[in-house]
Amino acid sequence: MADPLSIASGVAGLLSLGIQVTKSLVDFYSAYKDQTPALAKITLNLENLLGILQSLDSARQNGQPQTDSLLQEIDKAAVGCREIIEELRDECQKFQKDTAPSLKDRIQVAGRRATYPFRKSTLQKLEEDIGEIRENLSLALNVLQVRNQTGLEDGISELKVLVERTNTMHISATIRDWLMAPDATLNHNAACEKRHRNTGLWLVNGQQFQNWLVERNSFLWINGFAGCGKSVLCSTAIERTFRERQYQPSVGIGFFYFSFTDESKKDASGMLRALLLQLSAQLEGGEKDLQELHKLYNSGTPPVDALLNSLRQTICKFSDTYILLDALDESPRDDKRVYVLDAIDKIQQWDLPTLHLLVTSRNEIDIRYSLETPSYQDIPMRNPQTDIDIHNFISYQLSTDPKLQRWKSRHDEIQEKLMDKAQGVFRYVECQLLALKRARIRNELDKCLRSLPRDLDETYERMLCSIDEEYIEEARLILTLLCVSDRPLTVKELVGALAIDLSKSKLDREGRSFSQDDPIDICLGLIEITVGEDLRENPTTIARIAHFSVQEYLESDRVFQQGAAKFAIQREQAHTEMAQVCLVYLLDPTLSNGELDEAKLENFPFAHFAAVYWLCFYNNSGKGKSDIEGLVLRLFKDQRESFLTWVRLHDVAFVVNYGIDFSLAIEDIPPSLYYAVLLGFEHIVSSLIASWGEEAKINAAINKQAGLLGNALQVASSGFTTYEFRDQCYVDEKMVQTLLYHGADVNIQGGHFGTALQAASYEGHEKVVQTLLAQGADVNATGGHFGTALQAASRGGHEKVVQILLAQGADVNATGGVNGTALQAASRGGHEKVVQILLDQGADINIQGGLYGTALQAASSRGHASLVQTLLDQGANVNAQEGLHGTPLQVASLEGHDILVQTLLDQGADINIQGGLYGTALQAAARRGHDNLVRTLLDY
Repeated sequence: MADPLSIASGVAGLLSLGIQVTKSLVDFYSAYKDQTPALAKITLNLENLLGILQSLDSARQNGQPQTDSLLQEIDKAAVGCREIIEELRDECQKFQKDTAPSLKDRIQVAGRRATYPFRKSTLQKLEEDIGEIRENLSLALNVLQVRNQTGLEDGISELKVLVERTNTMHISATIRDWLMAPDATLNHNAACEKRHRNTGLWLVNGQQFQNWLVERNSFLWINGFAGCGKSVLCSTAIERTFRERQYQPSVGIGFFYFSFTDESKKDASGMLRALLLQLSAQLEGGEKDLQELHKLYNSGTPPVDALLNSLRQTICKFSDTYILLDALDESPRDDKRVYVLDAIDKIQQWDLPTLHLLVTSRNEIDIRYSLETPSYQDIPMRNPQTDIDIHNFISYQLSTDPKLQRWKSRHDEIQEKLMDKAQGVFRYVECQLLALKRARIRNELDKCLRSLPRDLDETYERMLCSIDEEYIEEARLILTLLCVSDRPLTVKELVGALAIDLSKSKLDREGRSFSQDDPIDICLGLIEITVGEDLRENPTTIARIAHFSVQEYLESDRVFQQGAAKFAIQREQAHTEMAQVCLVYLLDPTLSNGELDEAKLENFPFAHFAAVYWLCFYNNSGKGKSDIEGLVLRLFKDQRESFLTWVRLHDVAFVVNYGIDFSLAIEDIPPSLYYAVLLGFEHIVSSLIASWGEEAKINAAINKQAGLLGNALQVASSGFTTYEFRDQCYVDEKMVQTLLYHGADVNIQGGHFGTALQAASYEGHEKVVQTLLAQGADVNATGGHFGTALQAASRGGHEKVVQILLAQGADVNATGGVNGTALQAASRGGHEKVVQILLDQGADINIQGGLYGTALQAASSRGHASLVQTLLDQGANVNAQEGLHGTPLQVASLEGHDILVQTLLDQGADINIQGGLYGTALQAAARRGHDNLVRTLLDY
């Protein structure tokens, strides 16, 4: 038998071998993918890899190897995968030996060959191999996506530079997962797909853009009305910038596309996080700065000011930095855009000579007023050059689209009529061409050309009114869901939602089994399908509104004056309807019957989306909440299995949600009362209490220990919220009183805060603190993360709560918890007024305990220079040895606080004291790479 490697000696054979091996692995694991989540995941990744290899192989077979640059990229990528494909082949051969007739027999057979495929180490190695192959093939895949574009040679060259520059995979997964930077390359690729040869050359070859490339501290604002092609033009500018600066490694290039369809791409934070990750990935050692930021804000997303400071530091490390921002107007004006414009204004105020900033948007008053752009930096899209772009676009479509070839003799007429009506709007032309492609006979073509719509509004009205009467409700669901969702939906999710019979408010998976092609057919021209990533970062198809102007029309008052009024989207009503859709889906008994696993979610593709977003829709439903509360009550009170399914799919009780947990045991899930209190659902709390009837049952349920916060009273007292609802944090004094009235134990211990009083004290809820004290809360009860209520209030910096607790007899020197004492807690937080209150009340400045040992060490760890001086002036021992880091000097050296180190040395800190985690101050500074401090300490 011939050696398989001899068959794979050429690239064609190598791809063939890769397909053969991957298919064998898919076949092997497919039989067992329902056994464990790990096997399901490896099967899915293998299936995706198989699809990639088959696509590239097909493209290669249909091309001309000697002349086609795409094939050259495929060949190089395939050769780079040779060793990994050989490894996969070897793995496959191990798997195929001594196969047993069933999974049970296979796993139970003794010996290495039987159990090897299912070992954790084997699966991890396969994951690594698959990931490496996909990374090697990434450029070829991206080139393949633009295969139908003209100018392929330039496309490949520019795409190669862009892929290499924007590859962030060498930034650690820990940092990437924490930063959660939106992926702007998805929007960029989508814009490139709409671009044809020579689009935007007038811009990038023009004097204003060329000046922008070379002038110091340069700025450009490209502006125009809806549908004029700003995003496509921005994609041209991005790729030209990469091409012009590709041989200058000290140049940084970052870009971002604001998007009305993706919540993560609407605000200043998303923009800054994306730019920061892109630019850091282009710096040697760029991850180090991100790690420093991570240390400061590892429990959540850094605030905008911190992101701006970090971005400025990063920009200053390049000889030149180019930043391109598209579609500022797609950041919502009512809440987010003002902060976006403020961030851009601060960036411009830096007045950095090495920074080049380009932005695009509609010419809206607030944007123009904020940017204050002089005429030489202002590029309006309504100019003769954009008309040339539109003319070329129409010509290209007429000459290349097969459906328009039948009207070749009418091409000049079509070109003339479309140009006459276009008025500089690309989107208008795109929609009319779509209608012309549907004309099957000459009479239809004549009718289309005679009655071209006046503008985009009339275009959209016609599109909506042409939807089949039978599918109007489906179209409304599709358009509403895509418009109000905080993230793009996969086509599978959208099809899953269509299985809901809105007239009956029930799920009908069999009777309403739409195909994945149906949404685009039902809403032709109004939505589009693009390639994106699912939650596991695997390639998938994404459905979204075709253009911002579609959503703007549907949400405008203008739609009510036209025949398409039935499709109008009013925000509160839309959120109400979508909350109902999600809850109906979750409450379907067939979803919760049997085991919840990957296979179940394949059959219920809308389930995870519904679990995550019903609450968001509910919170935004306004007056419509009363129409939803019956469904919410069913979820929390009447359908226990549905409630458990929701929590396993998306547990809102965690600070940061880590996704689906199929294995979450019933005993580890807090009761529905816990969640009702957490979410502020007073009507649910009242209904649950009423359903328990007997006082003993009510007391037992209310005081049940469960969850991160221990019990319902602690949840209510803290106003605790999860990361995704961080902007909705509140404390409900009425909820606290309701729980106390029904028998909540005010001093019950447990959970993160220890007691309800500590929880309220940390969050600074004065009225709740007073209510709990009036109900007999023990002011000096110990336990929990902060030790005592006084420590909790001190750590939060809540002066009035500190004073209330002290007035009620709180022990100012009580020890316990992570911070040791109230004085240490206040010092760590840098709360100088609280520190002074505590000192005035007799706090022992040198008492030891807790993570940092003393108050001086706690203040030194966070770099609070003025507070350190205050403590020293009040008699703090500069050489006290206690805690994790030994002395104040050691912890200040470890954290890199140069000025503070000098202050401590001037106050007599002993540089040679040994102790703590790192031994000496010099060793601590060296451990973190603080070179300047090391020199300071050596020279002292």
